Amino acid sequence: MQPGVALQSDFTAGELAPSLLARVDMAKYSKGCRTMRNFLVQPHGPAVKRPGFELLAALPGPAVLLEFVFSQTQAYCLVFGDGWLRVATHAGFVLADDGQPYQIFSPYSLEQARQLSYTQSADVLFLACRDLPPTRLMRYGHADWRFEVMRFDAPIAAPAWADAPRFVNGARDSSGSISAAQLVTPYGYYVTAIDADGKESSLSAVAEIAGPSSNNWQSGDYISMRWKAVEGAGEYRVYKSEFGGRAGYIATVGDLEYKDYNVAPSVSEGAPEYIDPFRLTDGEGNEIEDYPGAVCLFEQRLVFASTFRRPQTVWMSKSGDYGNFATYTPVMDDSPIELTIASQEVSAVNWMIPLRSLILGTTGMEWELAAQGDSAFSPKTAKATPQSYWGSSLKRAMIVGNVILHVSSSGSQVRNLQYDFGSDSYAGADLSIMAAHLLEEHQIEDWAYQKNPDSIIWGVRSDGVLLGLTFQAEHQVVAWHRHDTQGEFRAICCVPNGYEHSLFAVVQRDDVFYLERMADRFHGGSATGAVFMDCSLTYKGAETQTISGLDHLEGKEVGVLSRGAVEAPRTVSNGSIRLDAPSDFVTVGLLYAADLETMPVEVVGQQGASVALKKQISTINIAFHESLGVKAGLSTSPGRLDGVRWQDVRWRTTEPYGTPPAPFSGIKHLTMPNLGDNLLSVCIRSEMPTPVTVQSVVSRIKVLG
Repeated sequence: MQPGVALQSDFTAGELAPSLLARVDMAKYSKGCRTMRNFLVQPHGPAVKRPGFELLAALPGPAVLLEFVFSQTQAYCLVFGDGWLRVATHAGFVLADDGQPYQIFSPYSLEQARQLSYTQSADVLFLACRDLPPTRLMRYGHADWRFEVMRFDAPIAAPAWADAPRFVNGARDSSGSISAAQLVTPYGYYVTAIDADGKESSLSAVAEIAGPSSNNWQSGDYISMRWKAVEGAGEYRVYKSEFGGRAGYIATVGDLEYKDYNVAPSVSEGAPEYIDPFRLTDGEGNEIEDYPGAVCLFEQRLVFASTFRRPQTVWMSKSGDYGNFATYTPVMDDSPIELTIASQEVSAVNWMIPLRSLILGTTGMEWELAAQGDSAFSPKTAKATPQSYWGSSLKRAMIVGNVILHVSSSGSQVRNLQYDFGSDSYAGADLSIMAAHLLEEHQIEDWAYQKNPDSIIWGVRSDGVLLGLTFQAEHQVVAWHRHDTQGEFRAICCVPNGYEHSLFAVVQRDDVFYLERMADRFHGGSATGAVFMDCSLTYKGAETQTISGLDHLEGKEVGVLSRGAVEAPRTVSNGSIRLDAPSDFVTVGLLYAADLETMPVEVVGQQGASVALKKQISTINIAFHESLGVKAGLSTSPGRLDGVRWQDVRWRTTEPYGTPPAPFSGIKHLTMPNLGDNLLSVCIRSEMPTPVTVQSVVSRIKVLG
């Protein structure tokens, strides 16, 4: 074959599985990499060295992270430990009045915190765990957070009668004399209290009295009744029954008495009967606690699902009243809902996502809970329809745009679920199939979605590796990448922080757990403020040659970036290091290497593809953007970079001697050694704490036969 040119113009396929090395027929082949370690993929194509993690604080022990987002400007990272809770922002822990991290008691053990399902409404976080009652975590202030167990009894006490009702025979005949009434019909009266929020109590005891039949009631006759005031009540509702039948609504009053002039009861409006749906009674009358494990908000209702004894049952509150799970007779459109899904196998509900309908992920399948036809969603129209039979793990599903992402029941696949107009159902695909090696023999322990700046789903693998998935469904971008550090990632969450979303992580280094935050992206210009080290701290102040406060890195070899200049690594001793020269802006932390290896370079000519033929790459041209500190070479063993003969890329151009080189944007041309092999891939490595963005790679290749 004649010499050819192989262009990799973007990296939007991410790291691909080793089993795809010969799949040059796939469009993703020319956009993918054999290795993408500590590089992340931007949706528009480039591969960017991931920012480092900045140290926020050491933790008392292992922890679970949950996001609390009141608004895009008020967001927190909740740190759940074993029986304790701390609150963090992008700047560090919220402090109490004594200057120490604000900490309160948590009702959850560490294992229970890992299983928490949660949803948020303004300052209230609703929490569900099968081991404990549904709970609210409420924010009263920046450093004032309180747990409150949810109660499902009446919000206000029912009234008590002041005295027995009495019939007043006020009817007059034509002569002005009292017209006697025939008291032959038994009536029952009930009253409920309404609090300041418009919430209603349960029914009072019945007050019985005999009166005229409804069609023989004379003008001027009435039944008078009085009840005692209820603390917190603003008004009262009166209900009436005849012959012991169903009570119907007749009036709302602001006083403590009412006169019934033969008002016909409206049996279409009933009073609530408060029964805790999560407390059962066995055959011997013993109370059994049966708490839900999933929670969400849907159609102005608080939704719970999946207890140990009723794994496929869903409970929905009264519309607009999150604490009301009462029973109403008759059932109205806004009444609470209890629905048990009928299926061939018992499959516990693990997560719920509200979209145009409510999507439920169970252990064995996925369901849609929606209204029948074009009706509004109500107890009378709700129906459950199966959508797929892949199954889901306990990991909370997430929404990216209008697409649901969930972890399969095995924990080793990430699938999407999206509404399809053609089939009028939800369908999806395995998003990890092209990078299946990243999850083989591993599971996703935790995950979070970083919406900005690059739409990345981050996942913690069971071995402590951090996985990234750049995902944009509308542009068909599905790009996996993996990230490691000198330690193990244990938990993550993302919260808004201005334009960017901050990725928080619990990282175990040796036997200590740290709360760290991924630094903001480098946007170009001077590298002085760039952070490309982990567990790092930054000093800004008066010039000094000694950087202290590094006790957490004692005995570790650390990298140093001083005013944008890279200094040689050194070891922390007595919690400090000494710089080469005084500086007023220094970042110190643990170094990490970032590797990018293309798929084996192949060309397709008139004689076919070059797969399995011996090839030689003479030159490579790499397009960089705002980059420093890179070396490149060729590999003959895809996935193994230990035998690569590296060449340093020269960066200094017009910068004066004694100043660090400025980040470079442009193309670097490198001549490769005469190396011929069947499998040749281009490798790029960054070991310095500097920014790197690779936009494209062009290889000049000759097929030797």
